[in-house]
Amino acid sequence: MKNIVFVLFISVFAFIITANAQKSEKFENLKILPKNITKEKLDDIMHGFTDGLGVNCEFCHVRNEVTDKMEFSKDTKTAKNKARVMLKMTMAINKNYLSKLSEYSDNIMQVKCVTCHRGNKEPKMLQDVLFRTINKKGIDEAISTYHKLHDEYYGGFTYDFKDHTLVELVQMLNKDKKYDDALKIAQLNIDMYPKSGVAYYGVGIVYSAKGDKENAIKNYKKAKELMPRAARFFNRKIEELQGK
Repeated sequence: MKNIVFVLFISVFAFIITANAQKSEKFENLKILPKNITKEKLDDIMHGFTDGLGVNCEFCHVRNEVTDKMEFSKDTKTAKNKARVMLKMTMAINKNYLSKLSEYSDNIMQVKCVTCHRGNKEPKMLQDVLFRTINKKGIDEAISTYHKLHDEYYGGFTYDFKDHTLVELVQMLNKDKKYDDALKIAQLNIDMYPKSGVAYYGVGIVYSAKGDKENAIKNYKKAKELMPRAARFFNRKIEELQGK
């Protein structure tokens, strides 16, 4: 009995010490978060940042090279000021928009860093990364980049490697009339997904954009074979090319 009482006393004492520590904790240079925020709550928010972006504290904060201690109050790094802007944005979305939807009124669904970043410090979709690479470094570098990202991230949630993604890239390239590059991306899609009707559809829309009706029809027929449920869609595409 004495042991139980002693353990209870220690637990209550520890709770009081922790609570007082949190109450007395003062954080400097808080511009968005409440100035009376507890250490526990602040740590939760910071961990949300690091987990959502796949970074560590030094991405936003400065480490003193002499003392080797973090100087959290300094605004030296631009990433910290960007984080403030993004924090205000997500708070506004959750408070002013999602809260107006009845299905989200219980705050179960909220926009967080990870919603867009998905573990990446730059919240870019795969097709945008590859499109920019094509424009800056060429198609071969873009294909190499795709394979590198696939090796590193496939199976996770940072990038969407489904066949639809490369078809969207094909459409982006078609819009800029980069048909040769679009065809190589479409072929890459087939190499990765040889039994995908979506991938063959991607090849078809490149040939269609180029005016090569024969090859467009050929690939639409292959896509229809692999996707019989979409037969009406592909029949319409084929009839349009045949002039019916």
